[in-house]
Amino acid sequence: MEQKKSFYGWKLAVVLGIIYFCSSAFVLAAAQIVNPMMFKSGEIQMDATMLGMGFTLFVLCQGIPTPLLGQLIAKKGARFTMIIGGCVMLLGTLAMSFFVHEAWSYFLFFGVLMSMGSMALGQLSTQTVAGSWFIANRGKAMTIVMVIGGAGSILAPQIVKAAIDAAGGAWQAGWYALIAAALIGLVLAVFLVKNTPASIGQLPDGVADSKAVVAEAKESKVYKNADSITYKKALKTPAMWLIALTLAGGYTAFSLNTSQGVMNFTQLGFDNGLIVTAVSVMGFAMLTGRLVVGVISDRFEPIRLMGLCGVMLFVAILLGAFATPSAPVMMFGYYILLGFFFGAINTVGPTALANYFGAGHYSKILSTGIMVTTIVSAPIATIVGATFDATGACTTGFLISAGIVAVCTICSLFVRLPKKGSAAAADQDEVRA
Repeated sequence: MEQKKSFYGWKLAVVLGIIYFCSSAFVLAAAQIVNPMMFKSGEIQMDATMLGMGFTLFVLCQGIPTPLLGQLIAKKGARFTMIIGGCVMLLGTLAMSFFVHEAWSYFLFFGVLMSMGSMALGQLSTQTVAGSWFIANRGKAMTIVMVIGGAGSILAPQIVKAAIDAAGGAWQAGWYALIAAALIGLVLAVFLVKNTPASIGQLPDGVADSKAVVAEAKESKVYKNADSITYKKALKTPAMWLIALTLAGGYTAFSLNTSQGVMNFTQLGFDNGLIVTAVSVMGFAMLTGRLVVGVISDRFEPIRLMGLCGVMLFVAILLGAFATPSAPVMMFGYYILLGFFFGAINTVGPTALANYFGAGHYSKILSTGIMVTTIVSAPIATIVGATFDATGACTTGFLISAGIVAVCTICSLFVRLPKKGSAAAADQDEVRA
């Protein structure tokens, strides 16, 4: 009982959420405000295409190099990786504030360093630590991290705008806010993050002994591997790729919305004020989805919840494709469904991987999953842009995106869940598959 009262995991989950807020969630949301202002100022020698290329490079560097970060976490620990990431992110923000005047430096410091730094400090490391500290309550812990962190997508633009307004409209003040965020995340990582419960003499979920850890996993209503499947075995396991592809469907929908959502409804003739209102509603829907579906992921299998999310994201995209100004409810339905169910799938995806494969090699497995989602979803912005140039509308691009989401969602149906309580069952089931 004494250990449960002093269990550090729940406090750590809040700390991880704040670090996620200051890094992965904050950077891109803030950059969507600062970078266009920086471009319009004329102080950076680049055109609009180069501005967009910086964002594309940022997204690619969030995913493709992550297996290397996963290896670093496995060898040196998540805390070490977070400290390195925080330093790199801080270097990137300082450079963007004071030294960047040409396109190549924008690509390097924003597109590469800030992207990889924020990933190392934020998403990959925080989810790895949360997965290590919890088994029975893993879904709840991931929810805490993602809900607190996800608030960054709503608050970051407001914080950055306030900083710029306070500085008389100087765009550099937006980067000063990001410098502060990087420093906060770095300090928290140095002083408060613990890689595993064992590092301070505790066990996952705060249970009294190792037998209780296994017992809680067996008694759980969903499959939770109390042991670990090696990274090499995971790579040979269809479930890893199927879960990653299912998650990629969610990111495809989100990438579509980020790149073409507003353009689609503007081109369809919707009032700009109404579009802005709908976008704001989406942010709150996303937080709600993370909270609601994340909490129930300890009662319902995360991969099945991911399948449900995929279906609803498919419906959302169809609503967006065929919306008309005479029926604004279709636009609001699009933003609410996309926000809620992307927030949900983004939360339960990492939980599904941790539950299936265990915490021992989670950083490598999660990093590979993130790489898959990036490879699948990153091209959608270019595809939809090309179809818009060819047809003068976003409808074709939306339908192509809906098709990709549908295929990814179908992947969830082929994930075979091992029998609860058997660490070897995963391997056995996958050999039969």
